[in-house]
Amino acid sequence: MTASTVVNIPNYTIGSDAITTMPRIARKYGDRVLIIGGKTALERSEDKIEQALRASGETEFHFNWYGGECTYENMENLVKEVERRKSNLILGVGGGKAIDTAKGAAEKADLPVITIPTIASTCAAATALSIVYTEKGDFADLYYLDHTPVHIFIDTTIIAESPWRYQWAGIGDAMAKFYETRATTRNKELSHSALLGKQISSLCAAPMLKYGVKAVQDNKDGVDSHDLRQVILNGIISTGLVSILIGEENNGAAAHSLFYGMTVLPEIEQHHLHGEVVAYGILFLLMLDEDREEIRRLSPFYKEMGWPTCLKDLNLSRKDISEAVVEKALGNPDMGKMPYEVTREKLLKAVDELEAFMA
Repeated sequence: MTASTVVNIPNYTIGSDAITTMPRIARKYGDRVLIIGGKTALERSEDKIEQALRASGETEFHFNWYGGECTYENMENLVKEVERRKSNLILGVGGGKAIDTAKGAAEKADLPVITIPTIASTCAAATALSIVYTEKGDFADLYYLDHTPVHIFIDTTIIAESPWRYQWAGIGDAMAKFYETRATTRNKELSHSALLGKQISSLCAAPMLKYGVKAVQDNKDGVDSHDLRQVILNGIISTGLVSILIGEENNGAAAHSLFYGMTVLPEIEQHHLHGEVVAYGILFLLMLDEDREEIRRLSPFYKEMGWPTCLKDLNLSRKDISEAVVEKALGNPDMGKMPYEVTREKLLKAVDELEAFMA
C-alpha cells in the first residue's frame, strides 16, 4: 500500500475589486494580521488593504517591509515580528521576492498566508516554494513549503497600473513552465497529479503567444483588459498549479538553472529581470534539446516582445559565461531534472550554438 498524497491548491479571487472581498475570507484564518510586502507594493495597495480590513471592524493589522531580499535572515526577522505582534495570519503583498519572504516567514511561524500580487511576473503568489537568495542577490536555495497560500487576491486594477516590464518579463517566466515540464516529464510514468500538472502546463505557453503582445501594451496604457487578465491568470494561476501538481522532481529545468547561474553576474542582478533572463533560458533549453524548429517558431514572438535571443541582448559576451556561471548553473538542482546529463561541455556548446543560430 502506498502512502497518502496531499495536494494543496489555493483558492483565488480576481477582479478590479478583488481586495474588497478579503475580510470575509481572511477572518476565517485570523484576526491579527501581519502584512508583509515591498515598499512600492505597499504604497500602491495600502489604502485598498486598509480600507478592506477596517470594514470588518474586528481585525488588528500591521504593515511591515519584507527586508529587500528573500533571505532566511529576513524570514526569521519577520517571525520575531509575528511573535511580538501575536499575529495569527500573514498577508504577503508585492512581487516574487516579497511574497516568497512572506510565505517563508509563515512557514516558519506555522501560520496561514494570503497573497496579494501587485505585479504578475511570477507564480510566487500561488506556490508552496520560496526562492531564497543571499543578501547580495545571488541564488542560494529552494525552500519547499508544506502549504500553499490559503487564498490569492488578484487586483487587476493594481496590476494594470504596475510597471509594464514586470508583466513583459513574467510572460517569459510563465512560458518556461511549459518547456521545462515537457523536458522533465519526458518518458516518465506520471502520477495523476503530475499528469494533471503536465496538461495544465500547455496553458503556460499557448495563451501567452496569443495574448502576450497586446497584454503588455495594455499594461503600458494602464488598461485592465481581457488580454491582460488572460496573461495574469496564466502567469499566476496556471503556472502556480503546475508547480504544485507536477511534483518537486519535475518542477524547473535548464532555463531556470541558467538564470540562477547568471545571478553571479552583476549585469544580470542589477539590470535584468528574472523572467527576461528565463526567456533567454527557454531558447538555451531548446538548443540543448536540439529543437531548432521550435526556436524558429518562437523567434517572431520573441522579436515582437523584444526579448533577448543572444548574449548581446543581455549586455553580455561569451567570456561572461565564466566558470562561476557554469558551476552555479550545473550545481542548481533544476539542471539535474533534465532527461539527460547536462555537462559543462554540453552547456557551453548550447550557448555557442544558440549564438550562431540567432546571429
